[in-house]
Amino acid sequence: MQQTGSFQLIKKMNRRMVLRLILDHEGISRSELAEITALSPATVTNVVRDLLQRGLVRETREGQSSGGRRPILLEIKDDGAYVIGIEWGISDISGMLINLEGDKITFAREIVESNCVDRFLEITHNLVADFKNRVFRPDKIFGIGLGVHGLVDPQKGYSRYAPHFQWTNEPLQDLLEERIDYPIKIDNDVRMRARTEIWQGREDFVYINTGPGIGAAVVFEGTLHYGHDFSAGELGHMTIDVEGPPCSCGNRGCLEALVSLEKIVRNFYPDYDAESFLVLEEKWENIVSRAERGGEQAVEILKEAGYYLGTGIASMINLLNPGAVIVGGSLMAAQDIILPEIKKQVQKRALPVSRNSVKILSDKQGLEAGARGAGTAVLEELFNLEGGK
Repeated sequence: MQQTGSFQLIKKMNRRMVLRLILDHEGISRSELAEITALSPATVTNVVRDLLQRGLVRETREGQSSGGRRPILLEIKDDGAYVIGIEWGISDISGMLINLEGDKITFAREIVESNCVDRFLEITHNLVADFKNRVFRPDKIFGIGLGVHGLVDPQKGYSRYAPHFQWTNEPLQDLLEERIDYPIKIDNDVRMRARTEIWQGREDFVYINTGPGIGAAVVFEGTLHYGHDFSAGELGHMTIDVEGPPCSCGNRGCLEALVSLEKIVRNFYPDYDAESFLVLEEKWENIVSRAERGGEQAVEILKEAGYYLGTGIASMINLLNPGAVIVGGSLMAAQDIILPEIKKQVQKRALPVSRNSVKILSDKQGLEAGARGAGTAVLEELFNLEGGK
């Protein structure tokens, strides 16, 4: 039995190694695959035959001859499989259907006005059903990735603590799999967002998500760092001002208490009374609009947010020495004002060796970043050696 299991594992590893190489090349021959992988030509032939039968790859044009018959090149069949990425935001659910080459087929976003788990499950079920109707063969959907804010145990599929939802130890994977007949991969939303950068080849970086909260994903050598209890990356609860405002975590002067969306809105609208998140977003957009028109108060408030965020990022750079810091989320709607302030504080406060080499970048994907990243997590399982089918 053990020998059979080992054989099946090796077969799966070979299949994924070959599949990844075909993805990375715009047409590659069987002989080139054998040369790169050091697998025997017979093994490569068997693996390719399996991939062709599964509909994951296809034979395409003829390649250059090296003296004999011109080889037939292989490429990914973009409609050979699909994945679904979903992000549960504070007030919305976003979803993306993605093909085998990582291209977006369709994107959807729906507002959620309830923190009830059942409501999120219901909308997610309906979203998946709609995506199923958009593909010719629903059985070609390989799996679903889901990003959720807060502390997530990706091994058990639990939301251990989602502060904005007030959820504790919710078995989200089990609850979803009762309703949806696809494998589901669950993780923290920021780590899901970072997976798109990993997929595109970035290896040493920190991804920071801004908005109602501030979270970070730490990546070393292309691998996410989770920490002992899956809580690595809680940048929002780094103390910036010991005499600062109270934070939801019970501490004072946390970065999140200084630059969360609600804090920025309260700075501009002192009478704001924790209304719905939709109202919060509307007021935030108004601040950005006023700043773009040169409104002094709005500009100063956004610069202050950049100051505090840059201060926290500088300390993080000193600690981790990443190659890049990528900032995404709501605050990047005002990146023309906030990003220069972040860079200014990094230059002022980070150690010279680190600050001179690190790149400070903004995530360009906007509202689609979370869903795309969650879908990318499932693509990783398909193309790499992380389980799956």
